Amino acid sequence: MLSHSPEQTRALAAQLGRLLPRGSVVLLAGSIGAGKTTFVQGLARPWKLSDAVQSPTFTLVAEHTGEDPDGAPLRLYHMDLYRLAGESDVDGFGFHDYLDDPDGLVVIEWPERARDAMPPEHLLVELEPVADSKRSIRMTPSGSRYLPIIERLRAEVTGGRR
Repeated sequence: MLSHSPEQTRALAAQLGRLLPRGSVVLLAGSIGAGKTTFVQGLARPWKLSDAVQSPTFTLVAEHTGEDPDGAPLRLYHMDLYRLAGESDVDGFGFHDYLDDPDGLVVIEWPERARDAMPPEHLLVELEPVADSKRSIRMTPSGSRYLPIIERLRAEVTGGRR
């Protein structure tokens, strides 16, 4: 998929956010400035969060409380692993506890910093700058949970065209 602006990136992510069930794990890959935090801002839109989503680079995890479209409480855990020194650092801040929250959505920037700690079932979103504000966005489901979500998103985005 191709996004021509930050707002278009947020809109695409918001469509995905409406489709993701609780307990989902989304991995965001891309260089600095590729639009990862912009994507998370859009992803969070359907959940009526109580505060603005910003990059948690200096805190590792930003926790946001909101609610799903039906009004049920929901937590968004936005992680940024850029500053990890190695794989073992994930044990120091409760990484696995966040993944185990059935009412949460975990979004992880820089997952390659702790590749072996990532759950086997996740959705990988890769953002790549193509031009000044244009981004290539590729979504790769890992495990069966995310495949129908991506198929439905593609159908919505393309209007059913292949």
